[in-house]
Amino acid sequence: MNRFTDKTALITGGTSGMGLATAHRLVAEGAHVIVSGRTRARRDAAVEELGPSASGVVADAADLGAVDVLMETVRDRHGGLNTLFANAGTGTFLPFENITEQDFDHGVDVNSRVCSSPSKRHCRF
Repeated sequence: MNRFTDKTALITGGTSGMGLATAHRLVAEGAHVIVSGRTRARRDAAVEELGPSASGVVADAADLGAVDVLMETVRDRHGGLNTLFANAGTGTFLPFENITEQDFDHGVDVNSRVCSSPSKRHCRF
């Protein structure tokens, strides 16, 4: 069944792991998949692995300016999205007492900013 035929999906953190596995599944179901990641090399490798139904954008999900550019690029190239998988995530694996405010802020930046900014500006397609 091709539930995603003629649909466009964006996967942040889509260049490896669960994001890349999800990208494979969506491509198999007929979607055009846009993957984003922090490095050009990983983006290029993921797009090559996924084939002609995929494209990619280099963007750091922790940087709201980069997310703005990512969303503008998606709108310009594809007109919008049908599916967003906000998959980019991070964590600091230290004992609680060793976690710094900077560690906490970085985790919040990556894990929740794409669609949770006060204006929700990144979720308008």
